[in-house]
Amino acid sequence: MTVKTRITLLITGAGLIASLLFSVVVFFEFVEQPFELLDTVLKEEAYQTVWRVVEAEGKGRPAIPVDHAMAAYWVRIHEEGTDRPLYQSPLAKSIRLAPVKPDSSAILSVPIPPGQDNRVITLRVKTFRFDLKGKTFVVQIARTMEKLEEEIRDLVMGIVFGLVLSTLALIAISRFVAGRILRPIGAMKDLAQDISEKNLDQRIPVGKARDEFSQLAKTINHMLDRLQYSFARQRDFLFDTSHELKTPLTSIRLAVDEIRTRDRGNLPPFAEENLARLNHQVWRMERLVKDLLNLSSLETLPRIDPGPVYITRMLTSLAEEYQFLAEAHQISIRTRLPEGLVIQGDREKLNRAFSNILDNALKYNVDGGWIDVESLESDGDLVIRVTNSGPGLAEEDIPRAFDQFFRVEKSRSEVHGGSGLGLAIVKRIVALHHGEVALESEQGAWTRITIRLPGPPETAAP
Repeated sequence: MTVKTRITLLITGAGLIASLLFSVVVFFEFVEQPFELLDTVLKEEAYQTVWRVVEAEGKGRPAIPVDHAMAAYWVRIHEEGTDRPLYQSPLAKSIRLAPVKPDSSAILSVPIPPGQDNRVITLRVKTFRFDLKGKTFVVQIARTMEKLEEEIRDLVMGIVFGLVLSTLALIAISRFVAGRILRPIGAMKDLAQDISEKNLDQRIPVGKARDEFSQLAKTINHMLDRLQYSFARQRDFLFDTSHELKTPLTSIRLAVDEIRTRDRGNLPPFAEENLARLNHQVWRMERLVKDLLNLSSLETLPRIDPGPVYITRMLTSLAEEYQFLAEAHQISIRTRLPEGLVIQGDREKLNRAFSNILDNALKYNVDGGWIDVESLESDGDLVIRVTNSGPGLAEEDIPRAFDQFFRVEKSRSEVHGGSGLGLAIVKRIVALHHGEVALESEQGAWTRITIRLPGPPETAAP
C-alpha cells in the first residue's frame, strides 16, 4: 500500500468518524424536537378536552361533541383516585392501552382496529394531571406516530445519503491533498533515482519553506556530499596507489629479467624456478595496475569526444591479431562483418573494449574450439556479438560477470594473468557510448557477449 493511499484512508476515516458523530448529534436533535412538539400538542389537546368535559358535567350534559380533529386522538379521562372514566374518545373505546403513570410518556404499538386487519400502529402516549374546580383529573391521551415515523425514516435516509456523499467527497479531497503533500517527496524520488556514482554532483533543490521536506532535502544533500567525498577519496586513492605501484613493479620485473639473462645457466634449478615464478607474478601485478589505472580514468571520465569509428576495419584487425595466439591452441576465429560499418565514438576506447572481449574469448576457451565475431543492424542500432566455445558460466554467475574483480575460474585466471577487471572496463566504455552490453552462456557449451551501440550506423568505405 502506497503512502498516498494510507494518507487518503487516514483522512477519509477521520472525516467519516467526525461526520458520523455530527450526524448522530443532528439525528438525536431532530428526533427530539418532534417528540417535544407532539407532547406539547398532546398536553394542549388534553387540557382542552378535560376542560370541555368538566364544563359539560357542570351543565348536566353527559358528554361533549367530538369534532373531526379529536377523532384522531386516543383520550381517556377519569378523576384521580377512581378508575371510572368520565370520557373516552371513539378511538379509546376501540383500542385498549396500558395505563401510563401521570406526567410520564410511552410509545406503544397496538393492532387497529382489533379483529379487522393485522395492521399495527404506533402511538405516542402521554398522561397529564389537571386541577379544575377543586378536583384533580387524570387525562391519558395518545396519537399515532405514522407521520413522525415517516419523517424519522426520511431523516435517517437523508443522513445515510449525506454520509455516502461526504465519504466520496472526502476520498476525492483527501487524495488530492495527499498528492499535494507528497509532491515534494515524488520530486525527491525522481531526482534521487537519477543520481548515481557517476553524477554524485547533483543535488536535490531545497524549497523556501522551512518544513520537514526542506529538512529532508538538506539531509539527503548532506549525505550525497559525504558520498561524493568518499567516492572521490576512494577513486583518488586507487588511482594514486596504482600509479605509485607501476614504477617499482616495472623495476622489479626488469631486475628479475636481468638476473635471469645474465646468470642463465649459473643459477641453481630452484633459484631459476623461483625467479620465473616471481617474474610471472610481477607481470600479473603490472597488468592489474594497468587495468586499475584504465578503469579509474574511465570512471572519472564524464563523456567522450565522438568521432567516426570504422567498426568493420577495427574488428577485422583485432581478429587477425588474435588469430596468431589462437592458432597455438587450434582455435579458429570466424568473422561475419558487413563492409563499411561506421559509428560515432571513441576509437581507442572501443578498440580496448573489443580487445578485452576477444582476449577473454581466447583465454576461456578449449583447444580446438572456435570464436565467432558478427555484427548486424537491429532497430537502427549496431549489434556486435562475440561468441566462443568453452566451459561457459553457471546461471548464478552471469549477473556478476561485469563486476569488478569477479572471476569464475580462479585457477585459469592465475595461469593467464586475469585481473577480473576486463569486463568491468568493457561495461564502462559501452556506457560512455550510451550503449548496452549483455552476457549469455550455456555451461559446458558456449558464452556470448552482445554489445548494442546507438545508431543509426552510417555506411561508408573504410
